[in-house]
Amino acid sequence: MKYIDKVLIFYLSTLSVSVYSATTITAKNTYYGPASYASILAKSYSPKFSISSQGMTTNRGRYLLSTSPKVSTTANYLSIGTTYNAMTGYVAQSGTIPFTTTYGAYFSKLIQVVSNSSDNSGFYRLDSHLHSNYSLDADEADSYILKFRNNFGKTANTYGYVVFSYDSSTHLLRAEKRYIYHLSPKSTTDAHGKPVVTYSATYTEDMSFANKGSGYYVSYLKNTYKLVPQPSLATKLYFYTPSDDYGIPSRFNPGNTPYASNPAAPYSSNVNPDSVESGNTAFYTRINTTYRPQVQVAGSDAKTKLSADQFLATIPTNLAPQGDKLRYAPALYTAFRDAALAGKLASAAPADGVPGQKLVPFVYFTNEKDAAGRFHPFMIMVTYTVPGSPQGLLDIPGPPFLGKGSSITPVTRYSNLGYFIVRIPMKDYGQVSNVIDNAMLPKSDNWAVNLVTDSHCGEPNSPIATCPIYDNYNYASTAEMGVLIDGSIIFPLLNNALMPSQWKGELSTYGCHVGQGGEGPHCHSDAFNTGQSIITLYNDNDYLNKLHPPLIGFGYDGVALFGSYRKNKDTAMAGYSEPLDAFGGHNHDGIGYHYHAHVAILPDSYNVNSNGFKIEAKNTPVNVLLKGAWAGNINSVPYFGYRADFMTNKHLGGM
Repeated sequence: MKYIDKVLIFYLSTLSVSVYSATTITAKNTYYGPASYASILAKSYSPKFSISSQGMTTNRGRYLLSTSPKVSTTANYLSIGTTYNAMTGYVAQSGTIPFTTTYGAYFSKLIQVVSNSSDNSGFYRLDSHLHSNYSLDADEADSYILKFRNNFGKTANTYGYVVFSYDSSTHLLRAEKRYIYHLSPKSTTDAHGKPVVTYSATYTEDMSFANKGSGYYVSYLKNTYKLVPQPSLATKLYFYTPSDDYGIPSRFNPGNTPYASNPAAPYSSNVNPDSVESGNTAFYTRINTTYRPQVQVAGSDAKTKLSADQFLATIPTNLAPQGDKLRYAPALYTAFRDAALAGKLASAAPADGVPGQKLVPFVYFTNEKDAAGRFHPFMIMVTYTVPGSPQGLLDIPGPPFLGKGSSITPVTRYSNLGYFIVRIPMKDYGQVSNVIDNAMLPKSDNWAVNLVTDSHCGEPNSPIATCPIYDNYNYASTAEMGVLIDGSIIFPLLNNALMPSQWKGELSTYGCHVGQGGEGPHCHSDAFNTGQSIITLYNDNDYLNKLHPPLIGFGYDGVALFGSYRKNKDTAMAGYSEPLDAFGGHNHDGIGYHYHAHVAILPDSYNVNSNGFKIEAKNTPVNVLLKGAWAGNINSVPYFGYRADFMTNKHLGGM
């Protein structure tokens, strides 16, 4: 028998673990990633909505806009088209909403109305929910045909947006003003001294539209929406309010933080996916010949999957003679790799992202030796750090400031593609019992200090007069500490003021926001248990015919992160009755110690009563992805805390 055949037999023998109840837990029903957002959009959905008697009245509310005064499966609804044009955007077209449709068809008709910030007129722009960078626009050069055009991202050709008024008695939608989108680049340096170009948006009133176009009405004819000069030529339109709410859930703003009207911070554009995924400068050109077959093609690919599976199967064989083993069955790592590589951007939400592009171009396995000749296997993920779904950043009440906060300080409302190389240790390095058992690495540039010391507690003029004792929440990285299966980065539950970000209204519907450094949204909280589960990373459909919640990420300590157990729904699932420990994890049925997203109650020491902001921890649950402190022993992990450097860290598998 050939060597590779022996390897495959060993690999297949690891796919099953122990027996739970009377059912065998296998890779198929235990190790699986959630459905990608693109696949969610194809799923069936039966929406419910009712007519809004006053039309559009809720700022940043979401509506359906129909030509019919009654809910009907044959009525026409304003919809963003499916064909993208880099120069002109998406066409505004119509479509019906049958009793049973798909999420994608429904979301394409969901319109967010936003009060114009340039004046106090009470006029609204109309944004697409699915492609949130795009607003309705019209101009004379295009015969006033309505299109959804990019007004918040990096675009080859800038246009603008129209603001409308609505008469609930005549049911006519009238164009009032038009604003031109200006995108200004500026050369600067990032926090590490690297040259970057940032982009700032400004908007000026289109005075030519004020002379011709203003006062025109929306007409619908032959699947085309356009502006017409006379009300007799206009079409009556009706606003409907959906029963599903995609605004910020109360769990993510319990203190009722008011909406910040601050200007949006500039964003950068740091990476071109084409240059990462192909050509002479592609990522695979940096990888040595041992690992290159795993990354020869970006995304899901049968040949690279076979190469990765074959290499993964050799790792336990190499570890065994030195008395070591993988933390998990190879099938778990395979499931994570397959799901991560399948993700696609389904929403035009990042400033420089294009729908259809990959979220995670590469995931591969390495197994290099240290100076003592011992193997240390890693799973390496290359990610653009953005989710595939709409990001909801424009809805956040109090996003992070770009610097010291004030009423005029810019806030981070737009994301751009990041470029992270994430390293997940695969060897079982054991666990710690106490949080401080994981030592700081002074030369690390990711975890040089923890949240407590970084808060400057106890120092003069600090809002935190006394430093708290270390616990599982605050003995944490000041930045990234894990990664989600869509490539988004996980931060600790607490912010740098030692308060849960979700209490301060800093997070989107998805539990994430963009930090001062820009790039993709990083996530502090799990959005699953907020009543809006279908639009989050994982949802109820992911639990069908499974014996364990879905695999949704990893901590940087190498410990896997699974989704939440649903209260009273998942009682028959493996591990449901096994309590989570102080780190948020448990071990059952031979799976190995792992984390779960969950809802937790913080100790009373986290009560807040400051400057009129009052939160009682016992009455304000938190949605945990990762608490903060790692349960996995990181002290023996090579280069733990160091940023990805192929010249320094050979465990990345570089040339």
